[in-house]
Amino acid sequence: MPSLSSAIKINIRDATAAIPGPAYGKPIVIGEDPNKLDLFNQVKNYYSQSDVENDFGADSPIAKATAKAFMQGISEIKVVNVMKDDGAGNAVADYDTVLADLAERAEYDIIIPTIGAGDTNTQKLVDHAGVYNKLLILPFIGSVADAQTTFAALTANEFVYAIAYDALTEGEVAGAVGGVVATLKPWQTPEWVVVQGVNPASYKDSEVDQLETNNIATITEVAKAVLSNARTLDGGRVYISRSKIYLAEVIKTELVNLKLKLNNMGKAIPFTPSGLQVVKSTIEKVLRVQQSLGVLKPDWTDADGNLHRGFEVTVPAYEDISDADKANGVLKNVSVTAYLMNYVEKIELDLVITL
Repeated sequence: MPSLSSAIKINIRDATAAIPGPAYGKPIVIGEDPNKLDLFNQVKNYYSQSDVENDFGADSPIAKATAKAFMQGISEIKVVNVMKDDGAGNAVADYDTVLADLAERAEYDIIIPTIGAGDTNTQKLVDHAGVYNKLLILPFIGSVADAQTTFAALTANEFVYAIAYDALTEGEVAGAVGGVVATLKPWQTPEWVVVQGVNPASYKDSEVDQLETNNIATITEVAKAVLSNARTLDGGRVYISRSKIYLAEVIKTELVNLKLKLNNMGKAIPFTPSGLQVVKSTIEKVLRVQQSLGVLKPDWTDADGNLHRGFEVTVPAYEDISDADKANGVLKNVSVTAYLMNYVEKIELDLVITL
């Protein structure tokens, strides 16, 4: 199980309105355009490449990234420019300001940068992805040896999808791959999915093997140009990372809406043994729905007649919860184990729920 320090926190106490289910496949280009300083830190939605080019121009690094993303069949993309005037007429990148509250200002789950793994600001994007559970498509343009060295220098996490390539710009590669991922459900693997508008890298087969050994993907040829693997830079799987957050979000949605429904009846989810069971049964209801949707495996019986469930949910015993957590309405160590329909892997969540 994940450690408590990496637990996913769900706060339903402050909810004031019903929330829709999680929306996935929402990419954002976090890019550098020194010629559009007036658009610094403005998050904008775009529904066509022509709209992007009207604001940034066709030669903008941002427009080049969105062009490749739209080629994959997405219908919408967000953009934010990190370049600003430093007060002396110079264009400088200010990732700190843009990233500080970006997750509160915009809805996105896939980050497409216009910089590569070797940029001095890249670690800020990596850290942001890890803290806010956003998938970062991180490109590197160059040789296999240099890609391995550059990616190894980063402090990675399970939300970094490393892509090595030997042509185009960083933003174009990230845009193409990010667009591919955005067309997939969180539980679908991008491995061997076709990338439109991009040729296979010219790396040798042995070099592709080296990249995969180091958890780095590339665009290779299997009848068409496809993504070579679906591993994150820390050795996990892209669809596992995305599915974990998806499941946490649908659980949060159901708990928030339950809280509001009870509030309208003058009731609440009590922090009592019975209240803990309400939380447990609500989570189980969510996961049953995910089974019916084909996300999670149905319960099954093995050859010996033993029943195996497609998921398991455990909540702590009331007497094992500290007095401080009871007073603050904080329910820790809510554990979820769920098995994806088409894979051997299981998803493990460690939730901290504030009632």
